[in-house]
Amino acid sequence: MKLLPLEQFSHQLQPGVALPWGVRDAGGKLLLARGHVLADDGMVETLLARGMFVDADELNRGATEAKPQAESIPARWDGLQTRLGILLRSHAETDFLPRLRDAVELVDHLSNHNTDLLIFLILRHDHTRYDQYGVAHSLHAASLCSLLARRLSWPDERCHSVISGALTMNLSILDLQGRLATQKHITPPQRREIDTHPQLSAQMLRRAGVRDEEWLQIVEQHHEQNGGQGYPLKLTQPTEPSQMLRFIDCFTAKHSARAGRAQQPAQQAARDLYTQSKANPLAALLIKEFGIYPPGCFVKLASGETAVVTRRGSNANTPLVAAITNRNGDALSQPISRDTSQSAFAIVTTVPDKSVLVRLNVGKLYDIRTAS
Repeated sequence: MKLLPLEQFSHQLQPGVALPWGVRDAGGKLLLARGHVLADDGMVETLLARGMFVDADELNRGATEAKPQAESIPARWDGLQTRLGILLRSHAETDFLPRLRDAVELVDHLSNHNTDLLIFLILRHDHTRYDQYGVAHSLHAASLCSLLARRLSWPDERCHSVISGALTMNLSILDLQGRLATQKHITPPQRREIDTHPQLSAQMLRRAGVRDEEWLQIVEQHHEQNGGQGYPLKLTQPTEPSQMLRFIDCFTAKHSARAGRAQQPAQQAARDLYTQSKANPLAALLIKEFGIYPPGCFVKLASGETAVVTRRGSNANTPLVAAITNRNGDALSQPISRDTSQSAFAIVTTVPDKSVLVRLNVGKLYDIRTAS
């Protein structure tokens, strides 16, 4: 029996919701069976504090038995992240490549099914779950690689190579990334691991049986830069897919808060990337896809309400939003759709994440009605 720390799946623990798998102690003894309903937040916190575990085989069986067509996109997204965390730590197992191919196809499907919701889920990811940083970051990067590759009409084979590269670019430092997210400073040994991870990750993939040379090049070159300014080989002309991944890697990292660094506002992250990339067309395409006010961004409206962007509009300055507080700052029981192209609901300014205390319900946000 392979046991995995319960904290890796803490996002699936919710009061009033049945457990999707059993909870076990360090010896593998079953403490709470699958289907048990957690009474309240205190029960959730107690389980996490006691350091419980989940059986990897049971988790995989549950994923196989699930009916994805009946799940919402956010549910499939959470499930994919959970399975990906197990998969990337199982690269030495014989079924690693078939399972990874399945993950790549699912990423490709979800990424191009509802782009606004995809961006919302990336931007509103809970970045305080530092132990999940490496897995979540790889999933976010892979999803955006899929989106941009399809925008560029790349053939399926190349699309799948760049998605695979994004999912596995940090294979050798997956757990280190979680630790780094909690630190303010990097130690010299950690710096050496970071500097060598592109080549080490590619070596691990070769040992796992990967023969797709473009995939391997993407992993090896995703920190190289045109002109030889990158690492570890200082290549002067890295491949186009590797540069797409580099820009996305950098851009999504800017959106992620860490212990020693606050999350950058979407507009600042876009400006920085555009400047640092020297207006590279791939970077420009990524910035255009997110827009000035990407889904998940908080804004203040002319009405005095605070809202969250849910969909990009026909004009970059006028997205569709959902009001989540009234003009007095009181949380609304139900979000109200607002069209910012109307002067009464025009965007006045963006609002920092830390200023918004309202808990968002994705289901309600993407199934809301316009108030009269």
